[in-house]
Amino acid sequence: MKYYKRLIGFELKKVMQKKLFWITFIIFSVMQIFLVCGGYYLGNRYVDGKFLETHMDWYKTDIKNSKNLSGRMIDDKLIKELAEADKYKSGASSDMYGYLTSDDYQNKVRPYEDIEKLVKMITAGNYRTDENVSDGEGAENKITADMLYEIRKSRIEDKWDEYKLTDSEKKYWQSKEDKLKKPFTYKYSGMYSALTGMTGCYYVCMFMIFLIAICLTGIFSDEHVRRTDQIILCTKLGRKETYIAKTVAGAVISIAVTAFYLLETILGFMSIYGSEGFSASVQTSFMPEYSGTLTIGKTFLILVAILFLADILICIITMVLSEMLHSNVAVMAIDMGVLFFLARLVMIPSDYKLLGQIWNLLPLNLLKADQGFFDVRLFDIFGLLLTSWQFGIIVYIIAGILVFLCGKRVYCGFQAGNR
Repeated sequence: MKYYKRLIGFELKKVMQKKLFWITFIIFSVMQIFLVCGGYYLGNRYVDGKFLETHMDWYKTDIKNSKNLSGRMIDDKLIKELAEADKYKSGASSDMYGYLTSDDYQNKVRPYEDIEKLVKMITAGNYRTDENVSDGEGAENKITADMLYEIRKSRIEDKWDEYKLTDSEKKYWQSKEDKLKKPFTYKYSGMYSALTGMTGCYYVCMFMIFLIAICLTGIFSDEHVRRTDQIILCTKLGRKETYIAKTVAGAVISIAVTAFYLLETILGFMSIYGSEGFSASVQTSFMPEYSGTLTIGKTFLILVAILFLADILICIITMVLSEMLHSNVAVMAIDMGVLFFLARLVMIPSDYKLLGQIWNLLPLNLLKADQGFFDVRLFDIFGLLLTSWQFGIIVYIIAGILVFLCGKRVYCGFQAGNR
């Protein structure tokens, strides 16, 4: 075991002594801090060329209003209050600055903006409602709570049809829907909503794809580029032990850097929003059409687990490819081209059900809550229905093991004299 520790320590030292690693690490660390805190601590809001308020004051006021609404049921009483607040919007079209600085807006309209936003998310679109109710803008002041939840139900069923769910899939989601307590209770969840958004686990994974592609490809390929493979392959412990040590070293670096980026993200959002809201429902946080019973806090914890598994898998794939191709640049191109650019730019139409499900298993797609994580299409594994995130966790573990074993065979079978 002590020889393993020495080998792992040696590989860790090789990476940690590279200036490129520290430059990349620091740049992405600063970028993540800016993405998390920049919008809060920097900048001002202007309307019609006039200063309105600092971003910090804007956030503080909205957070205070959201906390005041926390614990309220989204029922007829709250919707009636929202309708009353809507009456004070008359000056918005003629004089926006005067409207936003008025007491009516600050004290009667702005306190309900979170609920208004949620109601608009549910009522937006061309969905059949009561004949006296118009969809979209202004619909929130003409509906009752029963109508609101009926609209939500209609949109959910339309989504099931759009994604061509089978009867068993619809039955699965209906059983989850039946467990949801209605009317919903709004709970403030600022930090967790931000962490499950793109500036949370999603951006951490994005930065890790770049860091792994830039800094860890050399763990294997440098031996071939520098012609030191003949020396390393004849060491006391042999090829198998050397391969394991290199892979473990890469995984340790990946886990450590991911944990650092995630920690700075959590602390940054906590300093802005506070830590309340772990038990808030996903439906009142940012995904009203979701039928599952997950809370926003549990969603974040699952995303964290997926993030670490994804980074370990990407690390192993990257190192194995570097051993197979003997080229840092080629592996960087594959990592960034497939895992980043294609994942972000290519969208699979809902008509291609299986292809879309598989595509959403890519780390950046699965970590995007409104795309892969909450994908309503289920994987049917011998009668067992699994959501995308449940199946994704299994796939990442199995794929990591298989790629590791494949890389081991390639590494142990390499002959330096045959290059």
